[in-house]
Amino acid sequence: MSVLDALVLSSPGQRALRGVALLAPLLFLAAVPVSGGVFHPVFTTGGVLLAVLVALAPEGNAPLGLVVYLGALWLLSTSGRLDLWALAAAVLLAALHLACTLLSYAPPGLRLDPVLVALWRGRAVLCLAAALLVWAAGRAVVFLDLPPSGLVVGLGLLVVLGWVSLLTVGLVRPDAGSGGR
Repeated sequence: MSVLDALVLSSPGQRALRGVALLAPLLFLAAVPVSGGVFHPVFTTGGVLLAVLVALAPEGNAPLGLVVYLGALWLLSTSGRLDLWALAAAVLLAALHLACTLLSYAPPGLRLDPVLVALWRGRAVLCLAAALLVWAAGRAVVFLDLPPSGLVVGLGLLVVLGWVSLLTVGLVRPDAGSGGR
């Protein structure tokens, strides 16, 4: 199926998600210079072209490439402050990721199951709450002007390793209702 066929056959919900998949990276690119970052016309143009490509074909690896590209652009362009712009950038990346995830679940024209949408809405709220907590913890560390600590970094990495291990076990374990298939 061609890209134009997919656009024509898309349901209204899928068209809205395509709009989010285009609008979120464009707002992200606009937030870079507004937040005090350096405006790179070539990198911004590349980001716009990638955003259009992702909005046209959200299934596949292009959305992941766009998220990595935008994250690298943010790191290279901004001063690394943990202000509200950093939190807004994280929310925009989450919106892009969620829109592309939901778009890749069904072929064009098929309406998403409300149970699936509710499940992903809950997951998105949890992820955004975690991002807010990490941002708040980072702001507290900056405010308190704590010195760097290898022990704290090591403990943090152990927590992340444990979290990834639990997620991996949960994803690999066969579902009880599927009969182990």
